[in-house]
Formats: sequence, C-alpha cells, structure tokens
Amino acid sequence: MDKKNLFSTNLVKRRKELGLTQDMLAQRLNVSSQAVSKWENSSYPDPQLLPKLAKALNTSIDALFGEKNNDAETDILQLIHDYVQSTAPEKRPELMMQMFYSAIYAYNPSFHSAGHMHKDYDSETYAGVKTDHEISIARLNSDLRYFVYLENPENGVNSYFTNPKNMARLLYTLADEEAIRIVSYFGSGRRNKMHSAAVISQRLNIPVEKVQYVIDRLDRLGLVWRVSVDLAEGETIMYGYTHNQALSMILVLAESICNYFSSWDPAYDSYSFGVFRDETGQIRNELPDVSHWKEDEK
Repeated sequence: MDKKNLFSTNLVKRRKELGLTQDMLAQRLNVSSQAVSKWENSSYPDPQLLPKLAKALNTSIDALFGEKNNDAETDILQLIHDYVQSTAPEKRPELMMQMFYSAIYAYNPSFHSAGHMHKDYDSETYAGVKTDHEISIARLNSDLRYFVYLENPENGVNSYFTNPKNMARLLYTLADEEAIRIVSYFGSGRRNKMHSAAVISQRLNIPVEKVQYVIDRLDRLGLVWRVSVDLAEGETIMYGYTHNQALSMILVLAESICNYFSSWDPAYDSYSFGVFRDETGQIRNELPDVSHWKEDEK
C-alpha cells in the first residue's frame, strides 16, 4: 500500500473509531466536508493543517502516515495514572471531578475543546450522559460533588438483579427516617469502631428495640458486622459498620432525586432505549404513524 492510500485508510479508521462523521471532523477543522472526503480518497491536507488534524483525531501525524502507531489508549491511561499519583491527596477530589466533567463534556460532538467545570453554580447543577451504551451523572455544586457512571449491559441492568427480594428488604429498611439516622451514625464513626445498640439508642433518642431491629436487618444484609465482647458485667454484642460505598451513594442519590434534576451543564442525550429491558415481551416500541391530511381537511 502506498503512503497516500495508507494515510487515507488510517484517517478513515481513526475518524470512525471516534464516532465522527466527515461533517463533524470538518467542523472541528473549519474546512468543508468535501475537503475531508478528498483526504479520505485521493489527496493530502495542506501541511499546516496536519497538526490540527492529528489533534482533532487525538492521534499523531506519524500514526496517520503509518510510521509509528503508538497505542494512544495506553499512553492516556499512563498519563492519568502518573498525574493522579503526583497530585497531593487533598487536591485529588477537585482533579477527579474536573476529569469526570471533561469526559461528560466530550460526549457532545459539537464541543471541540476540553470542558472546564465552573467554580460556582447559582442553582443545584448536574452534568449527564444518556446513550445506548451508558448513563452517567455528576453533581457539580461545591457543597457536594459526585460522579456516577454505569455501563449499559446488552440485556439491560435488570438482568443483573439476581436477588430482588433482598433489594426490596434494603429499600424497606431505609424507608424510615430513624433508620437513615442510625446508618448515618454508624457511618460517622472511624474505621473499625464498634457500637452498641444501647448507646446508639441513648444518643439518638430512638427506642432500643427500634435500634436493634434496624441493626439486625443491616446485619443480615451484610452492612454491619458483629463481635461478642466478654466484659466483667457479662457478655455483650458490639457492631461495626462496613462503610459500604454503594449504600452511601444510594442515600446521596436519593436526596438529589428528591430535589429534581433541573439545571444541567452539560447534558448529552442520544439514547433510543433506557437501561432496563422488557421482561414481558409486551411493550410496543414502535412509534405510531401520523395520519396524512384528508383531502377535505382544513
């Protein structure tokens, strides 16, 4: 294969890997789509455009000409690894949120440069993505920031629900303000700190029977662990908390859902279906046809 054909082949391959049309790439370079079409068939870009073209395709000029095709993904992952490790621990949260925000920002093909998250927002603001391959949401306000990414399985997320009874038990347990207070109390303790139902009852002013009921349910769900302690006054049971990340996120997301997602920066939607799949086979997904005008209809 001669160099011109190799260049054209690499150009087409890289453009399609990024999910870009010829028109999208042309917009990034401020040229016509006809120019991109020519490059992919019979000609080279002007030399001064080559660096800009390589940048738009997140590759190198050498790679486009087939000289040395470095694994761009590996380089990017190593770059992220090195940058995070070299960042002071107290500065990593800001760095991580900025990276996640820029990743969401990049989903929109109309945005041609990296997105930088604002320092302040006037209202509760989120960034989000919904495609046929994934969903993602980030809360951007400085009082509490988070990022959640979910890859959409081919068979839908409900195919993952192997134990819906326990899921219902967890939600039933959490459907109680006092249970949420008990979980919050557990979560406020240091790692491996042990608690007693009697002390929790006293400090939260919740009947000890209610505290024990909630703890027992959390224990059966694997969210707390118990040890037997031999004291002078007799044997007692103490409880530790697993500091489960998913449970913390469930409560934080529940608060956000209750406040309604009203302000976005940015949101990108390109999905055809949601992340669940119909198990009954009875949902019709075809859009009804719009009827034509009748001859005598005004």
